[in-house]
Amino acid sequence: MTHRYVEHVGELELELESSSERGLFAEALTAFRELVDDAGVHGPPLRREIELPPEESALLLADWLGELIFLAETHAFVPRRVVALDLHGGGLRATVEGERGRPRHLVKAVTLEHLDVSQREGCWHGRLVLDV
Repeated sequence: MTHRYVEHVGELELELESSSERGLFAEALTAFRELVDDAGVHGPPLRREIELPPEESALLLADWLGELIFLAETHAFVPRRVVALDLHGGGLRATVEGERGRPRHLVKAVTLEHLDVSQREGCWHGRLVLDV
């Protein structure tokens, strides 16, 4: 699994790659954590349940990051890892482990610009543009 960032004015493009669709969503969490983690003192481990309704894969990935942004902004939740993730019937059900911290408020939202999820040559690719 890999990810990389491509800078835009006021935006940050995130490119993801994984051997599985589930891995793509886990890699998106890893990339998001890198952007918001303050590396400061954190509280005890917490778990958050995330459930998203059926959607096309690219929009589901955008909604996934949108939910992580919401948890960081409203609950000071810094995600650490995906404990469980089920992509069922076009929807998503996940358990995310993290802790309460002081996340950097770098990411404001996920835009629909250049939004893409595709599978090529046995590898899953994702692209999102983040409003920063």
